[in-house]
Amino acid sequence: MAEELPILVAAVTDEKGRELEEASRLGRTMWVPLEREPARPGPHRLEVYTASSDAPLRLLAEPLGTTSEHGSALRLYPWEESAPETAAPLPAPPAAATDPFVGRAIAGGRFEILSRLGEGSIGAVYSARHTGLGNLVAVKVLHMAFQQDVEFCRRFYAEALALSRLDHANLVHIYDFGQEPDGLLYLSMAFVEGVTLRAMQRSERTFEVPRIVSLMLEVSAGLGHAHGRGLIHRDVKPDNVMVVTKEDDDGHRVERVKVLDFGFAVPPSVSGAVAQRLAGTPVYMSPEQCLGEELDARSDVYACGIMMYELATGTVPFLARDAESIRRMHVSMPAPPVAATRPDVDPRFDALVRRALAKSRADRHPSMQEFRAELKSLLTPAGAPPPLSVRDGGSRPSMPVVATVPPPPSSRPSTADWLEDRAAGYARFMDVARTTPAVEELTKDPHGWLGDLVRERDRRAFIQRLAELDGAVRVLAQRGDAATLLRVSVIVSGLADRVRSDEAARDALAGVARLFVDPELLGPIAERVLTQQDEGSAAAELIAGARVAGAYALYGARTRLAVDPRARIAFVTTMKSLGDSAAPVLRAALARLFEQATSGQHRAATELAEDLLFGVPRADDEVIGQLVMKFASSPVASLCRAAARASTRVWGERARPLLLHLVQHEDDGVCVAAIVGLREIDAVDLEAVAIIGAQVAAGRVRTRQLHAAIAGALQAASSSASAEAAALLQRLGGS
Repeated sequence: MAEELPILVAAVTDEKGRELEEASRLGRTMWVPLEREPARPGPHRLEVYTASSDAPLRLLAEPLGTTSEHGSALRLYPWEESAPETAAPLPAPPAAATDPFVGRAIAGGRFEILSRLGEGSIGAVYSARHTGLGNLVAVKVLHMAFQQDVEFCRRFYAEALALSRLDHANLVHIYDFGQEPDGLLYLSMAFVEGVTLRAMQRSERTFEVPRIVSLMLEVSAGLGHAHGRGLIHRDVKPDNVMVVTKEDDDGHRVERVKVLDFGFAVPPSVSGAVAQRLAGTPVYMSPEQCLGEELDARSDVYACGIMMYELATGTVPFLARDAESIRRMHVSMPAPPVAATRPDVDPRFDALVRRALAKSRADRHPSMQEFRAELKSLLTPAGAPPPLSVRDGGSRPSMPVVATVPPPPSSRPSTADWLEDRAAGYARFMDVARTTPAVEELTKDPHGWLGDLVRERDRRAFIQRLAELDGAVRVLAQRGDAATLLRVSVIVSGLADRVRSDEAARDALAGVARLFVDPELLGPIAERVLTQQDEGSAAAELIAGARVAGAYALYGARTRLAVDPRARIAFVTTMKSLGDSAAPVLRAALARLFEQATSGQHRAATELAEDLLFGVPRADDEVIGQLVMKFASSPVASLCRAAARASTRVWGERARPLLLHLVQHEDDGVCVAAIVGLREIDAVDLEAVAIIGAQVAAGRVRTRQLHAAIAGALQAASSSASAEAAALLQRLGGS
């Protein structure tokens, strides 16, 4: 039987207990006041007692050998998910019994979720089966808090699309992404069997410099590839580095690295605990990240410096009892030298780490290429001449890497955070606005160009044509050429079976197909729908084909065209036609807009909320139903009217009590909407006739519209109320 882990005990306040539990989810280090200090290194079971809990909170804790007046420095992990085999927690119930996602099919049935693998700062990761190919994949399901933020969801598509286009041996390939009608956001990716660098460090404690360099060369190679395509990781740490051990071509066991879990940009609308999770892990955050500034490649360089320090010494350079203190240390306190803990380390290693951890990003390596170049120099014995470049045939030293540093971000206009800046939505693909031969040919003769693509039998030429099509689609989208894009989407969809057995061609085709589910790229197409510039139905078909992403594109276009009355009518009609696909957008947007819309101080927010309510499709959705109830009780009459109309579509007969209440509203327009709703669901019964009769008796029928609505409802009264309805109708006619 395996040896039980040693137990550590801490008695803390309720608030401190919650902090420790949150820290364990992120693999963070905390100061913990222990009743007895750890007697040995290695993993321990930490039992945390609080006044409000009868049973202790159990966590996995790794002592870092540092104590202070605040307690012992412990790196914390969840007990159930991270406990090693030597731990003996109570058996957990089967995953299928406790996890609602296990056994679920997503992405139109393409993936079946099998089991939960773990949880990170952004979401939980599951193993899944690709039902078409039969192979194992990993699926990340984002936390519900992100599903509830409409701006995050809309931008998720653009960033996930960019991630899916990364192709490097040291990065995990993204296969697919999207959002289910119930709001679930997911990414599917290659399944990697290995161990995290964090798990290796737990058992090995510290690493020798050559091994650190070998691992970090691969980490930085993957990050450099992403940086070259405009993506910053934002959360580089040992937990997000998977190490796979395999044999090379010569039969030697080698370690290969995969960098995991690229973070997503934090939109202005995200705040509080959600923003903290997205922002990164405090002990690895750069000074500019701690200050909430725009990030660039040098922020990831800083995190790599923290990792190198930790791999060499067994601890991170900055530890404190709370996240805010750690952030202050990153901003103002110099990192202690590696040599203070490891006097045997190569001085050049220490100098590299010091440069990577410079407080000013201008003093760090300007790119991962330069960082890698200095890493490689550590493989050469001190004092030896630098190696010659292989590219140059060994005749002369290699040229230095010329690094480019992104320009500082321009200041954002001071607009309300719920209304998007007109230019921001298209920023990601404005740089592809130039004309290409493929664009011109597709515009003049789409059937000819696409026919050549379909007939192409040379594999390499076929993939090259897809690369040309990829760029052309972006330009056509910016131009709003819906007709040509619709033809392209039909052909791309039809080619899926042809490339099923060719991985490279399949990935290239999937890359083009994913462009049609990017809300930002579809933005100009959605604007054409709302301004009714499309003579046919091509733009509307593209939006409908994009499903949930199309609904986000429509929402983004509506915020940009807030003052155009044509846009409001077209928005309602199109959103309603999307059916279930619109549900995630409606949930998130209505929840976000409620306070601004009902305050009466933001006309644009009120009108947008009205349009969203009118755009609610017929669907039995409990969350949307509860939001409709909230808007129905607001002090803004126009919102009550829209909520009354939405209630019948989302709740059907269940809307009856709400509508009976709204019949008595002081605003005639709200009364009309409620009466029309009762008629729609065949609920003009005895109680409804009595309530309507009370309004008539009180002289509340002041407008021709309300008079007509009451008359129509009474004529459609149920058989049980027909006599009372006829009498009331006669009285109404004589009034």
